Amino acid sequence: MECFILAGGQSRRFGTDKLLEPINSKRTIDYVVASAKEVFPKVYVVAKDKRKFGDLGVPIVEDLLQEQTPLVGIYTALELSPRERVAILSGDMPLIRPEVLRLLKERAKGSITVFRVGGKVYPLVGVYSTFLKRELYEFLKQGKKRVMDFLSRVECFYIEEDEVREVDPELCSFVNMNTREDLERVKEWILRES
Repeated sequence: MECFILAGGQSRRFGTDKLLEPINSKRTIDYVVASAKEVFPKVYVVAKDKRKFGDLGVPIVEDLLQEQTPLVGIYTALELSPRERVAILSGDMPLIRPEVLRLLKERAKGSITVFRVGGKVYPLVGVYSTFLKRELYEFLKQGKKRVMDFLSRVECFYIEEDEVREVDPELCSFVNMNTREDLERVKEWILRES
């Protein structure tokens, strides 16, 4: 199974490109790539602009469609991978633990497998069947962009919080870095663990 890290967002709430934000000696996306490489034999970054991420040490692929939505990154991964399933990972989750990604890889089944933690679904830490690519393409061509709207049309398998807590008791893997306040929380976590 290959892993595709989505790096095409605009970081509107953050103010600058959050994936390139320095946290200690690394950038946000460096942490995500390092965790993914521990679990998946091939890791790619999907971006609108390949030049921004050229020094990550993994292949960078450009979004195949122009629309601005994570679904385009997912579609790109489904279209480019020769495998039956791909792992999808958001580039703004620097605390994602390899153990959580292993759990995802082991428990993946059906069309889509995602986590449900604290009552919230995390569609950008999931496994997607490449058989969905035509349906996803049609969905995007209808002008639809919301990830959860697409998930509501497809049978999903959920990995629940109690399973996650066995490998990540404090659920730090699911901290999205959307704001400067989130950045401070992430820095505290990383400082505590170093």
